[in-house]
Amino acid sequence: KTPLTSVIGYADMLRSKKMSEENRILAADYIFNEGRRLEALSLKLLDLLVVKNHDFEMKQISLKELFQNIEGIMRPVLISSNITLRTSTPDIQVQVEPDLIKTLILNLVDNAIKASLENGIISLTGKRISTERFVIIVEDNGKGIPEKELSRITEIFYTVDKSRAKGKGIGIGLSLCKEIVELHGGEMKFESQSGMGTSIYLDLRG
Repeated sequence: KTPLTSVIGYADMLRSKKMSEENRILAADYIFNEGRRLEALSLKLLDLLVVKNHDFEMKQISLKELFQNIEGIMRPVLISSNITLRTSTPDIQVQVEPDLIKTLILNLVDNAIKASLENGIISLTGKRISTERFVIIVEDNGKGIPEKELSRITEIFYTVDKSRAKGKGIGIGLSLCKEIVELHGGEMKFESQSGMGTSIYLDLRG
């Protein structure tokens, strides 16, 4: 769903706003690339979630370039929601499945946007902790998650904010994130306080 949000956002900018030729080409590139990624992603998610195939080809990518790409993909949603995304990572190389790791981070950033209030700030941070492992942290200063909900949020179809569930998906996002983290030999941890925000820590192999 998140790639479609980006595609719709950039398409709406193209049809409703005057843009320079450079920005029109940039918007069209995001639409094209996210459309192609969605096409490939559907088959990969079928393998991961239905067939339970974990034999994916890992590729070396730049974490800094990945963060920059995510910032660009989410720009229409960030602008319309009046939310700031701050990214920070050294220019390190990581060994991952590119489409799935991007989906993982986009899901978490999208959740953070939905949990944020106007003028909210989301931080996306990355760092290497050993030659074989790296950490990604997604933090927001939004609504937070009640303590009693934390142990259940990665269950499929479970949504914390029931009032937000209608028309906003069916609660498979974090369950999918958990599968992608496990594919990368990792662990996902949550820290949250109601009214203060949420931090999500991804400890990944690569």
